Amino acid sequence: MRPKAQRSRACNQCRERRVKCDETPELCHQCRRLGLKCSGPLQGSVIIDMTDKVAKPLPRKKRDTRPSASVRKEVLKERIPKAHPAVAAPSVQESKRRDSSPEQVQLAIVPKPNLAVMSSSQLGDDVLNAIRWQYKLPMLYQPSQADIFDRAFISHFVELNKAVQSCPGKIPWITDLPNVHSNAIKPALRLSIRAASMAFYAQVHQDIAVLTDSYRWYIAGLNSQRKSLTNLDGNAIPNDVEVLVPIILGLYEVYAGTTPTSVFHHLAAATKILEMRGPRNCCSGVAYQLFKAMRVSDSHKSLIFNKPSVFSATEWLTLPFVIYPKNAHHLLTDIVLAIPECLTLCKISGNFSEFFLRDIPSGLDLNPARERANHLLRELDTWANCYPHLSSVSLFSRSVTLEPQQSSSLMVPDSFTALTAATYHTAYLTLTLLLHKLSPSMEAPVSPQDSNTRAESPVHLSLATPISNSASILQISDYIESTHPIGFNFLRSIFPLVVVAILGPREEQKKKAGEMLERWGQKRGVGGLVGPWIHI
Repeated sequence: MRPKAQRSRACNQCRERRVKCDETPELCHQCRRLGLKCSGPLQGSVIIDMTDKVAKPLPRKKRDTRPSASVRKEVLKERIPKAHPAVAAPSVQESKRRDSSPEQVQLAIVPKPNLAVMSSSQLGDDVLNAIRWQYKLPMLYQPSQADIFDRAFISHFVELNKAVQSCPGKIPWITDLPNVHSNAIKPALRLSIRAASMAFYAQVHQDIAVLTDSYRWYIAGLNSQRKSLTNLDGNAIPNDVEVLVPIILGLYEVYAGTTPTSVFHHLAAATKILEMRGPRNCCSGVAYQLFKAMRVSDSHKSLIFNKPSVFSATEWLTLPFVIYPKNAHHLLTDIVLAIPECLTLCKISGNFSEFFLRDIPSGLDLNPARERANHLLRELDTWANCYPHLSSVSLFSRSVTLEPQQSSSLMVPDSFTALTAATYHTAYLTLTLLLHKLSPSMEAPVSPQDSNTRAESPVHLSLATPISNSASILQISDYIESTHPIGFNFLRSIFPLVVVAILGPREEQKKKAGEMLERWGQKRGVGGLVGPWIHI
């Protein structure tokens, strides 16, 4: 038996206007389009009083059975005054031609104005009315404008998220998104790019309607991605699209923030798919660009959650960089990836914050952890000596050579230099405080930037370097905030602030970092990424 159709639960505004309501919670499509305050769909049982409609039914309007051409003739006659001297009566031959040729009825009934008698305004109005009536499209035909809006949102997204000004020999994957979207075969990729670009536009321009509509495409893309993953063969090598989709979905969560931890779930899925692909298949092309982006993000996530990353394995540190050697930023990322493994030598469970709050188990040999921490600090000093312009706090635009063995240079904006310097101070802050925890009576090593100011510090010598590192990170974050950045460099600059909010040697430094994170989450549209890390 065919089930009964459910009663419509349209909102009150759509009921009053007698239009179809899509029954979207809180704000339906019709109310959003017209800017009305929506009452939302009806809840619970729907009781309709049909007494008056049954007792006093309205007379049904009879349908006009005449041909449409006759109806249009009458409409045109009503529009044209009878005594108008400019309208000439049709001849007998024209009447016969209209009767014999039904296809030309609409063209034949257009009035012929007398141009000598009519004024210019009257002539223009009659001509426009005739043209509009003849070339009016049927109401059921509405050309889709989805491609136009997609191109607009994606172009806006790409333009504001470019990380570099020029990059000889390499094209960042973000700049190729328009071509990827237009050539996409899988629906999950098209829907995810559409949702992320719309959410980004909504956050930049504070457009709630676009943000609400983007959620619909995000859910559709998420469901399509789940179906695609269920059909994924465990022995097959995932393609670039299967790696890109969870990254784009993670970007949507960064800007929209539907749930507190969804962004980390998407990043973990992208990391798992890259792991299935293998390091030998991430040496070139789009996969290489995606691998580098995920490598930096996963190094931050692994340190905050105190879990070693899969990219810290030896094969992942070497094989993907066989064709293109590492630049300064990825050499620094190698050191950040090694810190969680150093923390695991202390046998303290929990995340990054809990590690520094809990005591070290008694009877544990701490020499391996000390040696590993000192070794990483020496690597940081070597890196700072090779790239002093990327480890200092002085920030200005210039051409920075990231490839020591190549002559090509990369035009690096201020935000990239600031991000690299903040990452360097973050790694130094973490390792010095780790040594202080392992050996409270020992003096922490001094970074090259602090050698001149250490003697003037009034605090204990072991905390002079961490205080200086925290101050440098806060200074860089102030600079980044003053430049009003939008893009992936800004997203990565959140990580150093999180470390200061957790490990800041002074309470005022922790408080300032926490306030800045909350401000970025509220005003910069990155609440989906800031929110989970604030409460770690």
